[in-house]
Amino acid sequence: MPPTEDQRNALWDISGHPIRGLRVLSARPGTGKTTTLTDYCIDIVARWRNLHYPWQGMALLSYTNVAKDELERKIRRLGQANMLLKPPHFVGTLDAFINQQLFLPYGAQIMQCSAGRPVLVGEPYQQWKSPWKVHNTRPADAYATMFFDCYSVGVDGIPFLIDGTPRQLGAGKKIPAHQVTAGNVAKILSMKKHVWRQGMALQSDAAYIAYQALCASPALTKALVGRFPVLVVDEAQDMTHVQHALIDHLVAAGQQHVILAGDENQAIYEWNTARPHLFIAKCTSGKWQAMPLTQSFRCSPAICAALTVMADDGIVLKPAPSAKNASYSKPVEIRSYDPGCDTERTHEAITSVAQALSGRPPHDGNAAGLKSLAVLARSAKDAQLLQAEFNGLAINAAERTIWNSALTRDYLKVIHLLKRGNLYAALGSFETLLLRAGNHDSIGGMRAALMAQRGMAATDTVDYRVALFQDLTQIASAIPAPELKISDCGRCCSTPLGLIDSSKLAAIRQDCDNFASSAKKDQDRLLSALFADRDARTWLSHPDFSDVQLIFSTAHGVKGETYDGVVFYAKKRVLRCGCSASAATWQKILTHSMVECETKRISYVALSRAAQMLTIVVATDDVKQWQTLTA
Repeated sequence: MPPTEDQRNALWDISGHPIRGLRVLSARPGTGKTTTLTDYCIDIVARWRNLHYPWQGMALLSYTNVAKDELERKIRRLGQANMLLKPPHFVGTLDAFINQQLFLPYGAQIMQCSAGRPVLVGEPYQQWKSPWKVHNTRPADAYATMFFDCYSVGVDGIPFLIDGTPRQLGAGKKIPAHQVTAGNVAKILSMKKHVWRQGMALQSDAAYIAYQALCASPALTKALVGRFPVLVVDEAQDMTHVQHALIDHLVAAGQQHVILAGDENQAIYEWNTARPHLFIAKCTSGKWQAMPLTQSFRCSPAICAALTVMADDGIVLKPAPSAKNASYSKPVEIRSYDPGCDTERTHEAITSVAQALSGRPPHDGNAAGLKSLAVLARSAKDAQLLQAEFNGLAINAAERTIWNSALTRDYLKVIHLLKRGNLYAALGSFETLLLRAGNHDSIGGMRAALMAQRGMAATDTVDYRVALFQDLTQIASAIPAPELKISDCGRCCSTPLGLIDSSKLAAIRQDCDNFASSAKKDQDRLLSALFADRDARTWLSHPDFSDVQLIFSTAHGVKGETYDGVVFYAKKRVLRCGCSASAATWQKILTHSMVECETKRISYVALSRAAQMLTIVVATDDVKQWQTLTA
């Protein structure tokens, strides 16, 4: 479908040529931001040879993997993959771009590391566990290295806290990381720099180190500007202060073509150092030209109206005139619960929405006629409890899950994917497990080492794959109950495997079994909740309406996605929001400024995932405030 007038006005001039320069695209929910960016980039690349050298490329970036995957899918669907998905162009996440172009090749010098290329540690790579040698050799004035993943460093060189969750010290003892103060800045920096000198850094550190590498080398800056004369960033509202500084540094050095696209109302990673106010500042800057997208292809008229009231920023979100969502007629529904009845009332709302969706055409027109229903909550804990109640299970996963073996989570992902019947994905996850189990540098190196250990020739790739499938078959045969928790998976480690050492399997089993103990029972969670990202997600069929499939998640887990229906559970009290008018009740949070209040923006993202039907389940005392959205 060609771009609408709204979309063409955003990134093309009146003669139909793609606009160049510095531009901010502020796109409301479902307005086709990703499609617009994809069409724009393909148009740019089609004219590439007339304006650029063969070795130059475009960098098409996104803040999240989900958004990056959506960009790639849309490019492939348009049949332009060979043009944009290959060198010299780069399509990936902003983190991947920074890692590959700056941090990995040039970061060691900034880190004062002599061990070659640095290594990324901590989430999302692995849970951080400080090696004893690193801990034991730290300077006397440094914090304990167990807190390394609790801090990162800002543009100004001052550390800041990124994870205050207490860290485990011995049996049953937990110690929280301290807030950054004038008295401990030097100790934190000493600890960070000590670990950096060992060649290890967090992903948030990588951006800071990459920025420092650019600032220290005008030649490197000039080379990057020349190599990628066009930068396009999706989900730019979630960029961090350091990432904005990096873009600003390139612009100051001569980068003349940058497109930042996002929605400031959907900035929900401020807890993870995102700084949406910097995106907003560019929208009002004289250096950057801002354009909005306001016609939604996703949300019904009633949902568009509710989101407009919630945002209260003078921009009216409305269905696109030619889109089928303009004909969705169901109103937004507010349901109430009394104390102690919240999960039961939410269950009733799920059944009511499923019944209303059953038999209706799905928003995406899929051939099977399946309707999607997302049950969303503010916290992962609440989403897990709602899912457990819906399944008739008792679970109370409240604490951060801490692994004793660094391989346990990888092994559980293999089990989860096998249980879902996704053999191809399970194969990839199993190879990732083998890579980490053997501390290999690459998948190729791991394959070669395992084949050599088993007396296979370098060309015996068929025998290697047979060995992989034999191990996967052994794991699959040991998978127990239909709905698994972490503590259920230990028995899957009893059968010996051909490609992984038995001692590592024993450590994984012991780790799983520990979650059944009283000390860790509050960390024992469903695998379907542990692996809730889109590629590993478990869909549940509604027991009464087989054409309706459900997922239970948080707003963060479904960002960028669309569902036929959404049931949003608004807990009576939530964690106190961090804006100036700090509050923990929805009565007050709903009156806050969207620009300041991340908790309000998170609920906005949750509500805006719905295409046809939206039901909000709220405490009786909060009904009046929520009903202002539907007035």
